Amino acid sequence: MNLHSKEVAIKRPKPPNLDETDFISKLHDSLLLQILYLLPESDAARTRTLSNRWKNLCSFLPNLHLVMPFCSNIEQVNKFHDSVDQTLALRGGIPIRMFYLYYSKNCNYNRVHDCLCNVVNCKFQELDIRFPNDRFRFRFCWDLFRTCGSLVRLTLRGGFVINVSDVDVLFPCLKSISLVSIVYYLHDVCFKNLISGCPVLEELYVERQLIGELDDMVSCMVISPSLKRLRLSFALSGRGDFRVVIDAPRLEYLSIMDVMSTRYSLLTEPLSLTEAHLRVSTYDGDEHVAQLVRCLSNVKVLMLNVPTLRVCLCIYFESLISLRF
Repeated sequence: MNLHSKEVAIKRPKPPNLDETDFISKLHDSLLLQILYLLPESDAARTRTLSNRWKNLCSFLPNLHLVMPFCSNIEQVNKFHDSVDQTLALRGGIPIRMFYLYYSKNCNYNRVHDCLCNVVNCKFQELDIRFPNDRFRFRFCWDLFRTCGSLVRLTLRGGFVINVSDVDVLFPCLKSISLVSIVYYLHDVCFKNLISGCPVLEELYVERQLIGELDDMVSCMVISPSLKRLRLSFALSGRGDFRVVIDAPRLEYLSIMDVMSTRYSLLTEPLSLTEAHLRVSTYDGDEHVAQLVRCLSNVKVLMLNVPTLRVCLCIYFESLISLRF
């Protein structure tokens, strides 16, 4: 027998059974959630695409980050709203640490209201909602959140209308609030009432970038006995008489970026500030800038832009230990 003509059978390794190698999916849900907790938030969110099981697990993460993609038709819009409703329904009443919700254009604002009603049923600590700056503006449902004793941080960006007509406690435990590109009605009353409705507020950020779009707000009344950090950013064109009044005796940090030549009044002087950042316009003269700077004579760390520095050179700071620009 010719050995060279003999066929030799080659044994190839048996392909692994996918069911045997995917041992992670066999773990208990509670253990998988612990794994997701250890991942960065963006990586944990990507696991939603693995399977329906992973998608449902993501609904129980402490931080819910839901972003609406661009939707060209009503079917896509409803699909996103359905996914949000499903996520909240699966979660039930399990508390949420941070709820981030971003809506793009063409969203269904009626379903947004229903979504917020469902969110209130979950005891959440941080709420961040963003709307597009389109023609329709969503009137924020203050009454829904009056019972949210767990809310400590609130961020509203984009197409919101702020309308607080009565002075009342809106957020009893809120410590931080950010208001970006918000429209304020009832002149200055609603903003003043909003801040007054947060009795333990410590940090406030207000950004007004409504270029070419004016509302009825002519002054920003920041009156808070508990406020410690205040950041203001103004780039609103067409307002030459805008005014900011600050009455915050416990204020420690102040940051102002302003191209509007706003006139500032500080009712508590001298402030107990330890740090201040000023980038203020001097287009209409130096008087309003000098008035602001004189109120900061006890500040210890001061950061200035060049125009503001020129005004400050002639003012004596008794406690200043650091000057940056």
